[in-house]
Order: sequence, then C-alpha cells, then structure tokens
Amino acid sequence: MVSSNLFNGYLLHDIHFCYVWGLFYDIFECSIYYSYCLQAFFRLCRVVFYKKRFLVSYSLYNILIIVQWILVFSLLIPTLFLQWYIRLPTETYCLIPYTDTYASTYLIMVLYLIPLIFITIIYIWITLYVRQSSHPTSTDLTINRRQRNLRDLTVIKRIIILISILMILRFPTIIFIIYGVIAGHLFAYTYAIVGLITLLCLIFIALITIHITPELRNNILNLMISRDNRVDSQVVTLHQLSNQMAIHRNTPTVQKSDSRNLPHAP
Repeated sequence: MVSSNLFNGYLLHDIHFCYVWGLFYDIFECSIYYSYCLQAFFRLCRVVFYKKRFLVSYSLYNILIIVQWILVFSLLIPTLFLQWYIRLPTETYCLIPYTDTYASTYLIMVLYLIPLIFITIIYIWITLYVRQSSHPTSTDLTINRRQRNLRDLTVIKRIIILISILMILRFPTIIFIIYGVIAGHLFAYTYAIVGLITLLCLIFIALITIHITPELRNNILNLMISRDNRVDSQVVTLHQLSNQMAIHRNTPTVQKSDSRNLPHAP
C-alpha cells in the first residue's frame, strides 16, 4: 500500500482489486490476533485438560488453524459486499474509512476486542486452576506438571500484555476517528501515520512472538546453531582440501629429488 503511494497508485488501476487488497490487509492482520487465541487455547488444554491427549494433538491444531481462517474470512468478507471499502481520498489504496464510524467500530471489535476477551477468560481460567492445584491438600499434580503450568500461565500473561500494548498503540486510530466525527473531516496525514504505526506494530509482534514462545525461540536457536555448525564444517573441509592439494603438489618434487639421491648401478 505504501509502494502504491510511491509508484503512481498502481492499486487503483482496477478499483475492485483495490477493494479486495484492502480486505486481505484486514484479514491477515486479524488472523495474527486470532492465532494468539489458538495459542491460548493450547495452553488451556495443556494445563486444565491435560488428561485428554487429543486436545493437544498435532492433527487437531491443523484443523483448528483452518477453522481460524474460515472464521476470519466469514467475519470480514461481508464488509466487502456491504461496500465499506472505498478509495481513501488522501491515499492511493482502499480501506474502510475512519469517517465510517459504524464500520470502524465493527472492525475494531472483531480485530481486537474479541481476541482480547477470549484470551483474558482463558488466563483467568488457568490462573484459578493453578492456584487451586497448588494448594497443599492437592496431590493430583506432580511438581513437574505444576512448574509447566506456571510457565504456561506466564506465556498467557505475556500474550495479554502484548495485545494490550498493541491496542494502546492503536489508540491514534481511535483518536483520529473521534476527531473526524467531531470536525467532520480527517487530518491530512491520518492514514500515513496509522500506516506507520501499524508497520511498527507488526515488527513488534514478530519479535515479541519469538520471545514469548519458548518452542519457537528454541527452534530458531537450533536453526542458527545448526547453520553455524554447517559453516564450520565447510570451513574445516575446505582447509583439509587445501592441505591435501598442497601435499599432492609437493609429492612429485619430493619423489624426483629422492630419485636423484639414489646410488647408480655399476
């Protein structure tokens, strides 16, 4: 979308494509937040419903990922048929305008409030369960399981903090919407400022997701370590190969000099 502003507004060559492009922008952003709901659900199943192994199975979450995408599409595709997406007057791409208060409120609710409420409920559920299971009279959980439950609770807490921070970072959008309703028009650089904030939010999401997800962080570290090991092995191999080539180059000279030192037959 930024490149469309920089390069002659190519997204406006087909206005229907521009609408669909704006829709996919919201779909992809929405799917990020709903993926955190899936992660919270996984933590809930691993802590509270740990005896039901199918709730933490790999195949189940493959299905739930597909369900997540279907849910996101079903929530946002109707906005396209309601013609909420328009060409923004100050930009060369299409989005739901902030001057449409009803559409913007719906988008904020679907995009932020539903995931935050869902994750908060799961966090409260896990917190109550962990406190109850850590009571001295409780003997149904091993020490290792209690420690893992506390780690899962910490992950859920970090996810809530992350989404709360992201909602705070989206406050400029809400401020611009309120300003637009009161003044009857938007600030000239509204969408440019919000676009920059969104860009920073997405970078922040990527970094924090790696930090708060131990499995993901360990996989990345293992990948980096294995790559370093491959580089080291290649360096050693090249060094050995260069040594062998040097030996081969010196071998004929040694043989020739040795043959000159041999005694001649009478």
